[in-house]
Amino acid sequence: MSAQRLGDTPSGLTIGQVLQQLRIQFPDLTSSKIRFLGDSNLVSPERLASGYRSYRHADVERLRVILGLQRDYFLPLKQIELILADIDAGKSPTLPGGSTVSVDSILSLEVRFTRSEMLKSAEATKSLLDDAISMGLIPAAEIYTDDSLKTLKALVELQKAGIGPRHLRGLRMQAEKDADIVHSAVLPIVKGASRVSKQKAADVARDLAHNLEQVRIAVMMRSIDDLIG
Repeated sequence: MSAQRLGDTPSGLTIGQVLQQLRIQFPDLTSSKIRFLGDSNLVSPERLASGYRSYRHADVERLRVILGLQRDYFLPLKQIELILADIDAGKSPTLPGGSTVSVDSILSLEVRFTRSEMLKSAEATKSLLDDAISMGLIPAAEIYTDDSLKTLKALVELQKAGIGPRHLRGLRMQAEKDADIVHSAVLPIVKGASRVSKQKAADVARDLAHNLEQVRIAVMMRSIDDLIG
């Protein structure tokens, strides 16, 4: 089964490097478990001439999905294989209980970067990332998400215009206030005991956050137009 649709950046990671990345989320993971999943044809790392396995980022993210489905939904490998087939086909998989979730939800942890990888991809300086972390714009971490990369890329562009992380303290504070508003709105859903209700709350929260962002942009642009005259 191909892992191409779970990312396609060549990485050439050893099994030890893969283990180091994934243990952040799955502390009990072992190299033998990773090999077993490969032998089960759920993930297909490249076989080098030496016989060793070489893992791409796509393989790591596929492993992340498999391990998450095992841990969070207690699914057997046969059922996980069907879910992966749906994901590869661009379909929305059906989870236990009959709930259908989006591929984006299943792959919410799809892309991960080390600090050096993120700096290189964003063409950012170490000092810019450090300032962004100190201002709370990007979380401090050993492994960064795609959201962090997008934020850093935006900060690189803002810096070109003379706008640095320290100018954005108010933006972070307003974002935290907006988060409180959204949390209050979805709290009745969050109180549901099932995992499905929590997933629904997360989906509703994302929609509300998007709508708040649209309003914020409209208000800001109107203010800018007034200032420019």
